[in-house]
Amino acid sequence: MKYADLHIHSNFSDGTLSPSEILRIAESKDINTISITDHDSIKSQFILNGCQSSVNIINGVEISNTYEDLELHILGYFVDINNSMLNEIMLKLGEARMDRIREIIKRLNSLGVDVSMEDIQCSCIDTTGRAHLANILVEKGYADTYKMAFNNYLIKGKPAYVERYKLSYKETLGLIRDAGGIPVLAHPGKIYRGMDMERIIKRLKDYGLCGVEVFHPGHSKEQINKCYNLCKKYKLLITGGSDCHGVCCNEDKNLIGEFGIDKAYLDNIIRFYNKL
Repeated sequence: MKYADLHIHSNFSDGTLSPSEILRIAESKDINTISITDHDSIKSQFILNGCQSSVNIINGVEISNTYEDLELHILGYFVDINNSMLNEIMLKLGEARMDRIREIIKRLNSLGVDVSMEDIQCSCIDTTGRAHLANILVEKGYADTYKMAFNNYLIKGKPAYVERYKLSYKETLGLIRDAGGIPVLAHPGKIYRGMDMERIIKRLKDYGLCGVEVFHPGHSKEQINKCYNLCKKYKLLITGGSDCHGVCCNEDKNLIGEFGIDKAYLDNIIRFYNKL
């Protein structure tokens, strides 16, 4: 079990566990520190704000953004959840997600798939996404598995795919820094296979990137080594987490604390933050 798991999703985005459930699991596993990093939402942070626990909690968020023709995910740690601009942008991104879901449902309906906004509202507390629709498609028998629902309907090039509004990587990095946070590139090995990872990391550092998620269940040993070496080369923080979405979505894999970082890496992050 890792000392700190800095990448967990709650049911305020596309996870299945509530913030309180995540905290209880972390306590039962004697994990020192967690960060709930919901997609384009900080509402889970308010649930846990000020709670008494043996587990330390770092405010977090995961923001989708664009880099040239790629979609990047950037994690923000220690963000001020009362920052007015951060809250304004989270609201805007949430509204854009809802607009996208409505359009996807229209396209699914045109294909004879019986889904509705009511289905989404029953399965989602806050931030809606394709993951919620994928689970509904499985529940209703339109796909055998979560992955098949994406592959048949929801990924780029398929009939129900709809592009979503996203910030640019420059806007995202600036937003996190302005909210007092530390921006970290999420799972580069998972998203950017075949791309020039070093070029991306170097460019992002020029605009305020502070770290890279080196330890992630989607990374091979080779990718971990590459990310680690790039962090050393460019003097970036090393982070990591399970990217846990709960048992349902991850089919019993990537559970809380199974991936993350040890004490020395967390101490480096905290020292860096305290110097900001």
